[in-house]
Amino acid sequence: MLKRSILFLVIFLSFLPEVFSQNSKWENYTDFKTVTSLAFDSSQNRIYCASRGGLFVVQNSSGNILTKYTNLNGLINNDISSIALDNNGKLWIGATDGSISVLNTNDQSWKYIYDIKNSTESNKFINYIYLSGSYMFVGTGYGMQKISTSSFNFVDAPYYKLGSFPINTPVFSITESNNKLFAATNTGVAYADINANLNNPSSWQNYNAGAMNAEVKTIESYDNKVFAGSGTGFSYYDGINWMPYPNNNVSGSRTPFIKTVGNLLYFISVSTIYSASSNDLSSITQFQNPNSYSVLTADNSNKLIAGLTNNGIFLSVNNAYSFVFPNSPYTNVFSQITIDDDDHIWVAGGLVDNGFYSFNGSVWENYNIASHPEIGSGNWFQRIKSGNGKVWAYGFGGGPTEINGNTITNFNTTNSILPGISNNANFCASYGGTYDNNGIMWVTFFASNSGSSLYAYKGNNQWVGFVNPSFIGGASLSEAVTDSYNTKWIVLSGARSGVYFFNENGTIDNPADDVFGIYENADFGSEVTNVNDVIVEKNNEIWIATNNGVFIISNPYGAVQNPNNKPRPQKLGIISGNLRVPFTENCISLTNDILNEKWIGTETNGVFHLSADGATLLEKFNTSNSPILSNKITTIEVSNKTGIAYFGTLNGMSALKTNAIEPVQEFDKIIASPNPYLIPSGVTLKIDGLIENSIIKIITLSGKVINEFDSPGGRIASWNGLNKDNELVPTGIYIIVAFNQDGSKVGTGKVAVVRK
Repeated sequence: MLKRSILFLVIFLSFLPEVFSQNSKWENYTDFKTVTSLAFDSSQNRIYCASRGGLFVVQNSSGNILTKYTNLNGLINNDISSIALDNNGKLWIGATDGSISVLNTNDQSWKYIYDIKNSTESNKFINYIYLSGSYMFVGTGYGMQKISTSSFNFVDAPYYKLGSFPINTPVFSITESNNKLFAATNTGVAYADINANLNNPSSWQNYNAGAMNAEVKTIESYDNKVFAGSGTGFSYYDGINWMPYPNNNVSGSRTPFIKTVGNLLYFISVSTIYSASSNDLSSITQFQNPNSYSVLTADNSNKLIAGLTNNGIFLSVNNAYSFVFPNSPYTNVFSQITIDDDDHIWVAGGLVDNGFYSFNGSVWENYNIASHPEIGSGNWFQRIKSGNGKVWAYGFGGGPTEINGNTITNFNTTNSILPGISNNANFCASYGGTYDNNGIMWVTFFASNSGSSLYAYKGNNQWVGFVNPSFIGGASLSEAVTDSYNTKWIVLSGARSGVYFFNENGTIDNPADDVFGIYENADFGSEVTNVNDVIVEKNNEIWIATNNGVFIISNPYGAVQNPNNKPRPQKLGIISGNLRVPFTENCISLTNDILNEKWIGTETNGVFHLSADGATLLEKFNTSNSPILSNKITTIEVSNKTGIAYFGTLNGMSALKTNAIEPVQEFDKIIASPNPYLIPSGVTLKIDGLIENSIIKIITLSGKVINEFDSPGGRIASWNGLNKDNELVPTGIYIIVAFNQDGSKVGTGKVAVVRK
């Protein structure tokens, strides 16, 4: 708990480890359409819009988006829950992790308040920020805080107990009326004289009858009354008594937000916005059509501005209302990422309503049954895979969908032989897939009523099903990859966990010569309970991600040669000092890049970047040392064309520029950067424009070779400014010469080196 003695320890810094501003190597992609809070700045005629993916600013008169803020340019956390402007032009931004970022809208400087975030409270969620005079009252997951807007000091200890309500009752909304402070809480409404000792529980009165008995989410003062809404109804307080709202159509309905606008009271009832006047509260007027409205505010002309849970803000521009939001992915959930032949990103949304989405480098396009009815009967896509110029999105219920350019074809139980499930013959639960070496797509199924959970697609709606071996039982088939011997390696989960391998021996239509087997959890050790991902890397080794590290099958052909005497998987170990230390992270995603270096996503510890053989830890990224959006990494892909590594999370997607770029076919010009290169330096010189497996020489103008080394294999290599004796080279102009193994291809460049 926050002690009074530390309440005044507020950190004001322009740069902090948690704020990774202007980091050019990183970019984050988040959903700005889920709006959680609004603040209108009348002095600048701007709307500040808080969302689950960051903050965006809209010019009220034009509807233009002026800027976006994320953890890359000011915010501590992108998942914003409440914002409020104080009287000095500072925007207070509260997040779900308890952090408060304060933006001075006049000079764009930042201050940060970490006390709640760094406290030992179990629920640090900033639910609401309310301005009262020169103080901000902050509703949290454990009660209420009071903070000075001038000094940023905390005033009083936290208000943990509001009357008879349980200690640490979450506060969802705050208002004041007639010198009383009102709090909408998890267990009802609490109110007290604003000048009383608010730390004293006896200063507070409580009301939790009728619709106000739980989950009171919103509270607002209007016409000397206080109106409150909960998940089950709408009530008001006239200064003496609490009463249901005087309209039966809304008094018993979910009321998530209430807002006073001029002389009118606006409120959201279920999915509809209504207004009423103080002259006749029972007479309500509907505003626009029902939608997924979440919050309300108004401009300086009392025109209503509405935030939505899935469509940005609803704003009047030139007397016509329209939806305004930054182009962004449909949601923050990135269940699986794939990269197509045009280097476009495709994402499976993971949840039942999310569909899938694509990104061409500048614009996101969202695919669901409303926008693209041809994708099938449902929006639940947990897996997606590209290859051979196509993309396959695996509908969980609606069956697999093939995207071939502008042509979208869905396969399901009604138009193909694909299976349903035992209790729903039309639920086609595709769950993964892989292209084999002959260009045939193999699709796996979570469950099947046909006795086959693996199907091969030969084109022209020709599917071949393969009867499940007895050892699969009721297991689910998911992730799948194909090795150079055309063996399919498939993750098993559910009733039987492990890795299923299958090879049809080149005869899809003849099951008699099929070869198959299984690596069960026990084959990976007693501590392995789940297999989560599998890849085939550039040396044709099978790498398997489990809840207890990564395992490698270096001779996969041995498995199909003798399934009953399979090659034993070896556990990945990382060399630390002179010791090889077993890698025991809970690994949930895995990939390799063009250099065959490995990228491992974990459940709770971010990303591990390893050397090609896995023995050396090259880098580690988590939320403490990088702008990555979460420590749970659900999926990783690395573009061969750009070297950008994409990390999918449940909070959005992070992208990191790396040097793992596919080599050029022919030398053109070797480019060195930075140029001039100042040494000693904290960065290495980047040598760009290499063919595969180049040999590089650094040469003086007189022709002396001062260093020679091999490239990692891709388009880019690096040099640290040292000669062969590991000494810094003198100031001067140096020639960079790169050539292939037999010397038949040569490229050159120059760099100026300056000794500091």
